[in-house]
Amino acid sequence: MAGQEEFARRQRVLSEFGDFVLDGDDLDEILNEACRLIARALDVDLAKVVEIERHTGMGFIRAGVGWSPGIVGQERISLSERSSEAYAIEKTEPVITNDIRHEERFEFPRFLVDHGVVAMVNVPILLPGRVPFGVLQVDARSPQKFDQEDIEFLKTYSMVLGPVIDRWKTAAALKETDERLRLIVDNARAYVLVVSNADDRITDWLGGSEDILGWSSSEAMGVTTDMIFTPEDRATGVPDRELSGARERGTFPNVRWHQRKDGTRVFLDGQTIALKDKAGSLRGYLKIGQDVTERVRTEAVLRESEERLRQFGEASRDILWMRDAETLQWRYLTPAFEAVYGMGRDEALTGDNFRTWLDLILPEDREHAGRATYRVREGEQVTFDYRIRRPIDGTIRWLRDTDFPITDASGKVVLIAGVGHDLTELREAELRLQVLMEGIPQLVWRAVGKGDWTWSSPQWSEHTGLAAEYSVGWGWLEAFHPDDRDAARHAWEVASERRSFEIEARICHAATREYRWFQTRAAPVLDDRGTIAEWLGTSTDIHDIRELQERQRVLVAELQHRTRNMMGVVRSMSDKTARASADLPDFHDRFRDRLDALARVQGLLSRLNEHDRVTFGELIKTELAALDGAADRVSLDGPEGVRLRSSTVQTLAMALHELATNAVKYGALGQPNGRLRIEWRLEQRNGAADSPWLHIDWRESGVTMPSAGSTPRGGGQGRELIERALPYQLKARTTFELGQDGAHCTISLPVSATRNVEEEEHG
Repeated sequence: MAGQEEFARRQRVLSEFGDFVLDGDDLDEILNEACRLIARALDVDLAKVVEIERHTGMGFIRAGVGWSPGIVGQERISLSERSSEAYAIEKTEPVITNDIRHEERFEFPRFLVDHGVVAMVNVPILLPGRVPFGVLQVDARSPQKFDQEDIEFLKTYSMVLGPVIDRWKTAAALKETDERLRLIVDNARAYVLVVSNADDRITDWLGGSEDILGWSSSEAMGVTTDMIFTPEDRATGVPDRELSGARERGTFPNVRWHQRKDGTRVFLDGQTIALKDKAGSLRGYLKIGQDVTERVRTEAVLRESEERLRQFGEASRDILWMRDAETLQWRYLTPAFEAVYGMGRDEALTGDNFRTWLDLILPEDREHAGRATYRVREGEQVTFDYRIRRPIDGTIRWLRDTDFPITDASGKVVLIAGVGHDLTELREAELRLQVLMEGIPQLVWRAVGKGDWTWSSPQWSEHTGLAAEYSVGWGWLEAFHPDDRDAARHAWEVASERRSFEIEARICHAATREYRWFQTRAAPVLDDRGTIAEWLGTSTDIHDIRELQERQRVLVAELQHRTRNMMGVVRSMSDKTARASADLPDFHDRFRDRLDALARVQGLLSRLNEHDRVTFGELIKTELAALDGAADRVSLDGPEGVRLRSSTVQTLAMALHELATNAVKYGALGQPNGRLRIEWRLEQRNGAADSPWLHIDWRESGVTMPSAGSTPRGGGQGRELIERALPYQLKARTTFELGQDGAHCTISLPVSATRNVEEEEHG
């Protein structure tokens, strides 16, 4: 009877699992429910599904019941030859171990032992076609006697799981494919996608068809596709020719103007595709077309622009030209060339005209000009200066070329175009200005275009270590801090529009290799037509000013916070004193004593301008004395007489006050079990020549900390003071952390090495 009851119970488990599978749509939920039911059926509290990870060769704990957090969905096990799971998968047969303590065939994962597993039985999970998915395993915390009935039940359960997993994977793959197709169609908003049947009646109106052509889906359904053709194309039989061409060839181009619902025109670039089944029978048509109306119109406008450009070039005093990117031979050259170069255009355009042009350039500028041209061929826009010698009279002229690439639709550079400007008179004026600029303390430079430097003063090279010839173009940017380079580029991008260039950025000092803050400004130099011909700029050292401003900001912020904290301490002290006082005179005496303690701290801070020195022991005891009680929970350990530098007392006192105040509010001095230990020691570095360093260790213990995820208590302004102000102002090294039982802070800073006033002032 017991056997029949057990059989019936297991049949109910299979039935329950079947019902769950019918309603479930999440594989992980299905597998976890399978583990729960199988554990219940075999009267154990641990079960799991191990999936084979094909890309790692490991076994992944995909689902399970009874395991500690961090196992299911995270843990992986080895599938080596000593693995029971690997054995079951390879042999496609169950594995029983009734007591793993005496099992010599296999090695078991550590987490099984940690969970107290003693016995286990597993069966392979096979997908249709006997493709292994993994194993279903039941684990027990006591020795078991798993028998053949248990095995048969598990195998039956596994046989149910295999098709369920395969069905889910197949459905998921189909769903993913359908989703991809839906996304493709939904996002093809720039394309007309029309499907019609064998009679060319529209059955699907997809993609951007409605947005581009104007008809809604309901309006288009059942209508022939010739409705989108222009009247003149319909009159000449174009729609029928496209359909017959698609039937004969499979596809037929459809690149022409079409008509929208409102009568306006749209240019589609696409094709008509015949849809045929495997037997070759025509099932319908797919018409695909991209809206390229703007491109077609732009090309028409471009042709008009080219004609206007030709007219402009004929009248311009600047030289406009165009080269073939492959051969570098001129294709176009404006009449201004003859006036500037002193050579006829016909002569300049004959033969190897690139070599003719190079021969006109002075030898010392020739390589620079040639390199610039090759850079443009690689896709850069380049502005450069060079000198030519006119063959007609031998005079030398300064020219500035701005060259840029012209690409085809694929992005390949096919032409090089440029504008050449005669700046001989400007260069003569520049030479006079250069003498003036080299005498001022700022770093002076000159640029053209959008940040291409053409010259820099000796001060620039002396400060940065970059030679003038290396700084030209965008070489100057190497001297800027990497974090400031994008800002410099952006400032140049908008400089022409704003008619000014200004940025504060860090520039490297060659001698110290340190970055200093500079204010870099430039003003445009305009030609007679009001066009920006170049930029004149300076870089002024503002590092000391910025440091003073930052120090002032930190000090003001900390002073304000210190004042608020001081008022909070006074208020708290007043309340506690009132509760502890027997009468008003008693309150008066107690409160006055505490105010005196606070005044002593302020008295220490107010002595910063005097010649004497405050010791660390004096400072910490004064700060602790200003707090309310708890002296029996504070221990101090460190040498007496550690003299602090006058410049450090105020900021260090502020930091110690913050630590002490927070200890009273939230930490060791505010909880009965809290303890505070303050240790300090002195360390002499690199012999007697260097100042000694004071190392302070503030450690709280026995503090009940807030629960994880709760809002942090205290430490905001105080932490900023410790982690930012101390390193910035005192060159200190600090740490601050909230441990499991209280705050822990370390502060290391240089202190005074003198022993009397005379040594200190003159040492």
